[in-house]
Amino acid sequence: MTDHPLPQFARATWASLDGTWEVQLEPGEAWREIRVPFTFEAPLSGIGAAGEVHERIRYRRTFCVPDDWKERTLLRFGGVDWQARVWLDGRALGEHEGGYAHFSFDAGRLAAGSEHEVVVGVFDPADDAFGQPKGKQRGSGGIWYTRTTGLWHSVWIEAVPDEYIREPRVRWGRGRELWSPERPVLLDGELRSGDDVVRTYVGVRTIGRRGRELQLNGEPLHVAGVLDQGFWPDGVYTAPSDDALRADVEAVKAMGFNLVRKHVKVEDPRWYTWCDRLGLLVAQDMPSSHDLSTEISRRRFLREWLEIVHQLRGHPCIVMWIPFNEHWGEPAPDFQREVVRATRAADPTRLVVDASGWTQLDETDLVDVHDYGAELTKHRDVRDDLPLWFGECGGISLAVNQHARTADFSYHDVANGDDLVDGYRRVVEQMPNDIAGFVWTQLSDVEGELNGLLTYDRVPKLDLARIREVNDAFLRRAAGVAR
Repeated sequence: MTDHPLPQFARATWASLDGTWEVQLEPGEAWREIRVPFTFEAPLSGIGAAGEVHERIRYRRTFCVPDDWKERTLLRFGGVDWQARVWLDGRALGEHEGGYAHFSFDAGRLAAGSEHEVVVGVFDPADDAFGQPKGKQRGSGGIWYTRTTGLWHSVWIEAVPDEYIREPRVRWGRGRELWSPERPVLLDGELRSGDDVVRTYVGVRTIGRRGRELQLNGEPLHVAGVLDQGFWPDGVYTAPSDDALRADVEAVKAMGFNLVRKHVKVEDPRWYTWCDRLGLLVAQDMPSSHDLSTEISRRRFLREWLEIVHQLRGHPCIVMWIPFNEHWGEPAPDFQREVVRATRAADPTRLVVDASGWTQLDETDLVDVHDYGAELTKHRDVRDDLPLWFGECGGISLAVNQHARTADFSYHDVANGDDLVDGYRRVVEQMPNDIAGFVWTQLSDVEGELNGLLTYDRVPKLDLARIREVNDAFLRRAAGVAR
């Protein structure tokens, strides 16, 4: 990837450290080459040991500071799963916990043309009982997928003056044209502080609810959404390119969806920028912990979630936060309420679904139902004071020869693309007219779960226009009821 890893916070003078590193998969083992930002589990890393578990690994590489450099150097990491300890030339720079947020260390003054060695020690425990957020990366099988260990986003250095901007703070005046999926209007700009200049952009929009209705920019919003898990056959958790990230967004829009639920994963920042620029709403999940029984696991979960919210809240595409999926991790009711309240305090401008499916309490902005059957009308009257959407539905599996491995999980199976379209139409057409919307499972196959509208390698299983026809009809019908 050649574009800046943080499109909303980009300096002109930077240098990528992606490419060839060395990795030590077990203490005392020989060092071997690995291609960053792909983890050792991914084929694109050059190793591709998807079935192996290595909890404590070390990376190293040398780099040369470019000639056109400024006073100080920031060493930046797009994402390291789970704990990272970083050394530069044997000097400890710092430590970070959490696999889904980017972070940086101030390396001080590094002379132009000088050479340095960076070492990263990673700890990523495999046992669910440790409790760190990991989403679906528990090992491949059923609805669980290949693990991701270590550097899975870009690494880079950035030149800054002695006094530099730590984070974007953008204010906009009234009268700006509002951002929407139909007109994704963005304002490009620069942040300046002394000699430091950061490129950024902003989009202005509102999101809210009134009774059983969602509202975007004060107008009724009806959602035709799709679940996106963000896995790749060659990169696992890491997209093979920026073009691949864009292609996923374009495929979603080509099928007439206006929202993606990013499911128990936080994506590459460039993906959110494509959603901002192309016009696609996002409901953002927190990657699930699978054991929240201890106080330390709960504190880690909340700390990482708030770091994610803080880093993503500048994207106009994101309209909803979902901190819990179903009852994964078994959060106690008091903790679930604590997380919801902390989310609202960190970002009062967006909707919050306390738990997608099954275990909702009293502090949610939507009623969120998971139902993979075909009789969804029975949920219509769950509550009359909140919008209702189906946060998961569908799940129709179609195996495409030469594009799928043997299925090891499915809700419903069909034989061909025509049957898939017919099944999609049957589910969507019998949805109640006055619901807020739905999220179809899912955009693409993932490993042995074959219920995607695209194969795992992103080949359409059907004519995308046929799904668009169904979605367009649903949105017209819903809009007619709203009027």
